[in-house]
Amino acid sequence: MKYVYDTNIFIYYLADEPAINSWFTEKFLNLHDVLFSPIIRIELLSFTGLAKAEEQVIEDLLSQFNSVALLREIENQTIQLKRHYKIKLPYAIIAATALYTEACLVTRNVHDFQGIAELNIENPFVQ
Repeated sequence: MKYVYDTNIFIYYLADEPAINSWFTEKFLNLHDVLFSPIIRIELLSFTGLAKAEEQVIEDLLSQFNSVALLREIENQTIQLKRHYKIKLPYAIIAATALYTEACLVTRNVHDFQGIAELNIENPFVQ
């Protein structure tokens, strides 16, 4: 199965949140394809006061996964999502990436993607 991880999933992992750890195990990662949108890297590395060591930890973490290029098809899907659902641009890009790659979006912030019926979402904090 393919998954697109939202920014908050990486943040929770870096904070050693137990609910997220199983999504990063070697066993899980060997069975599934984990992807991320370039907006995730931008969001993670844009925190004010981020130390060089923290920046390197984020870069090392993201290097383990495949970044999905912002292709014209994803741009077009993003435009349609913004028009139809009136969601913020980063959420539209992330949702469009998941839809384009036919992946399940993993996020705790399900409300950010509210109403996008065609989007498969999984919240690791809900059993």
